Amino acid sequence: MKQNQTPTRRAVVSRIGGTDVVKLGTQRLGMRDAYYLIHTLSWRKFFGAVLAIYMSTNLVFATLYFFGDHAIANARPGMFSDCFFFSVETLATVGYGEMSPGSLYGHIVATVEIVTGMLSLATITGLMFARFSKPTARALFSRVAVVAPFNGEPMLMLRVANERRNSIVEASANLTLSWIEITLEGNSFRRVYDLKLERSRSSLFALSWTIMHRVDESSPLFGIDAATLAAQKARLLVSITGIEESLAATVHARFDYTDDAILLGQRFVDVVCTSPDGRVYIDLTRFHDVEPLDAPVPLQ
Repeated sequence: MKQNQTPTRRAVVSRIGGTDVVKLGTQRLGMRDAYYLIHTLSWRKFFGAVLAIYMSTNLVFATLYFFGDHAIANARPGMFSDCFFFSVETLATVGYGEMSPGSLYGHIVATVEIVTGMLSLATITGLMFARFSKPTARALFSRVAVVAPFNGEPMLMLRVANERRNSIVEASANLTLSWIEITLEGNSFRRVYDLKLERSRSSLFALSWTIMHRVDESSPLFGIDAATLAAQKARLLVSITGIEESLAATVHARFDYTDDAILLGQRFVDVVCTSPDGRVYIDLTRFHDVEPLDAPVPLQ
């Protein structure tokens, strides 16, 4: 009796923010996930995979031609290179007239290769278009988040800039805090809090956006100092979602901050100014710069 086979499982490393997370016991991805895997490849790996598949396909068909009996007319006997380059010409459907199929076997192999070439060309063209047409956001997040006074109240602030000339309309921001807490049973548990923002939506995100969370009695950060943030391995995750006006497509961007990137008693330097002729300038070279406060910010 045939027994059910257990799916192959392995360890998978995922990059979440600045941390490598190892997932143990995950099921190996199959052909159903091929489209997803191709989209996750870098351009260098994608072109490398296309080249490897192209060369492997030609080598397979060249071998079939080579071991066939007079499969290619006008090919030099025993010359594998002739078989290989004939395969290249056939796969691309561009024969040069010197070599052609020389037998029924050669015609059958050439037919199969031509069909393979047409299907592979259509597939690669579709994948290239899908990768090129995928909308992305060019958002620059400040490398640090700060807690500084704003209208007399402590605020957790970080900022993001739109690096493109066009705008993102109906943009929305989300900010979450996660850290390790100890339950009543004595177990460690990473808890996630959704932080309320002073302004979570922007009808037009064109230049920069300072995302702010008020640190009051309702905030989980109330009464917290830098040592506590480090001890509880605090992390901030910010995400921006909106509609890219040129493509009319939804784009998103995200960034995360570890506890050492959350600065208390610092504030961002000004990067936006207006010239006498009315032009607005934003200096992205100082986008990440901070300066100390004259007095510490009380969080309670």
